[in-house]
Amino acid sequence: MNRDLLLLSREFDNYQLPKEKKYLLNYFDSVIQEAFLKYYFVFHDFKNFTDHTGISVQPKWLKNLHEKLQIIEKAHKEAKLNFDMAGVLEIENGNYKFNKHRSK
Repeated sequence: MNRDLLLLSREFDNYQLPKEKKYLLNYFDSVIQEAFLKYYFVFHDFKNFTDHTGISVQPKWLKNLHEKLQIIEKAHKEAKLNFDMAGVLEIENGNYKFNKHRSK
């Protein structure tokens, strides 16, 4: 779908995460963080998040949320590829300790 139409329709306000991504709500649990997730999955970037949503946040904070998302999704993907079901469950239950894995 056209990005302009997605914006005009405010698709990101009504977006529902796919069933296989709902585990991310364990890690993005505030209203603003959930808005970030929805916006990101609709537009696949966060460059215009503040302008489009009207939610005022620092660009560095958005970058940190994006990094957090990438780390969690990468760990989830690796656990699935390695058939590490305990790891998949840990991540999906919201118990993954991603901070220790963050790159500085």
